[in-house]
Amino acid sequence: MATGIRDKVVVLGMGCSHFGERWDMGADDLIVEAFLECIQDAGIEKNEIQAAWLATVFPEIGMGQSALPLAVSLRLPNIPVTRVENFCASGTESFRGAVYAVASGAYDICLAAGVEKLKDTGYGGLPEFGSNAGPKNFFITCSMSAPGTFAQLASGYGAKYRVFGKSSG
Repeated sequence: MATGIRDKVVVLGMGCSHFGERWDMGADDLIVEAFLECIQDAGIEKNEIQAAWLATVFPEIGMGQSALPLAVSLRLPNIPVTRVENFCASGTESFRGAVYAVASGAYDICLAAGVEKLKDTGYGGLPEFGSNAGPKNFFITCSMSAPGTFAQLASGYGAKYRVFGKSSG
């Protein structure tokens, strides 16, 4: 019978890169910025980290298909690194992987990281992914975005369980 992970894991520290138009920084720079704040907050050395998870959504324009950029940009010791993706919930997926690794007893200290650098030039809106998204993608998702689909799910959930207030309009 499942007993859960309550009281089996503690968050030692956290860090976040500064928000804004960061034209002078790449995704790897953003990871380093957040990481330095995190280990300072946690009061640990990076060689105490035993495994790491990296969350990214768009590998085609970001960090690539693996978690190797996390290990390289942070100069982590020889530890396992894993890349995860789950649309807007990718950061949570990274966190979940690290938490369950500690809760299972496989590791004592893990790192959960997430980064997305969608564009490095000034233009309005999100990038067009073109052929990188695959030939069928435009037929399937011609008017879909991840936030839009999550909004539809939230609206349906709210209507079914009556958890949202009434509209003023």
